[in-house]
This record gives sequence, structure tokens and C-alpha cells, in this order.
Amino acid sequence: MRKYEIKQGGMDDLDSIKPLWEKLNQIHHAISPFFKERFHNMDWDKRKSKLLNKASEILFEYAIDKEEKKIIGYCISTIHKDDTKIGEIDSIYIDDAYRKSGIGKKFIENALQWLKSKNTETQILYVSVGNEKVLDFYKQFNFYPLHIELQRIDK
Repeated sequence: MRKYEIKQGGMDDLDSIKPLWEKLNQIHHAISPFFKERFHNMDWDKRKSKLLNKASEILFEYAIDKEEKKIIGYCISTIHKDDTKIGEIDSIYIDDAYRKSGIGKKFIENALQWLKSKNTETQILYVSVGNEKVLDFYKQFNFYPLHIELQRIDK
């Protein structure tokens, strides 16, 4: 099994995960049955700006392959600026070769611990339609579907 290390980064380090975020966005583009254009039009700078604008605080963690010295996954969690009682796991991605190695579980555990330490009353995350296969993973942390949000598309 490959050895990895999880580190915390600052806001100046966020750009280091751009290639992994782009892979995640490509996955969402490929699996989205209705909103491919949304993912096609999203770029890293827009996503990063949204994160920074909505958050009063951010936890940014990333995993590094100890041998190859490359970033293999990340997790970004935020405290909402408008309502500090809401914490969100905003984005998480682990490179294919490292999935099922415990990195995602560790990221979620760390995020939840951080969100609770910040006195959030509600912890949320969003799963894009088409990516329902991840729901069982999140259920082990007691995340369950609450709403199904529908958005109209002009065709």
C-alpha cells in the first residue's frame, strides 16, 4: 500500500490543488445528465473565488504521496459567512490510484472534527446528480439526502 501524509494548507496553497479540482470538474461534466454546460464553463479561478467569498473560515487539507512527493487528494471545508452555524464540506477529491486507501475517510473525519470545534450546528455537503455512487460513502458519516433541488434549463 502506498504511504501518504495529510497536511493542512493555507489560502496561499489553494492553487496547488487546481489540477485535481479540474479532474473532479471533468468527472462532474462527464456524469451530469442535465448541466454539462455548467461544469464546462466553471474554471478554477471562479470556483476558488466562490469559496473565498462565501466563507468566514476555511479548512484546507491535502494528501501527499510520500514517495512520489505529489498531491493526491484534497478536502476543503468552510464555515458560512452568512450563517456561522452552518459548516460545509465543499470539495473533496482523491486521485483514482489512491481511492479506498482511507484518505477520504480521514478527510471527512478531520473536516467534521473541525466543523464541530467551530460550533457549527449543521454540517452539509452537496453531491452532484450523476454522482450518486458516493452516497453510501457519506452515509457512514451520517450524511443523508435532505432536498432534491431542481433547476430549470432554457432549451
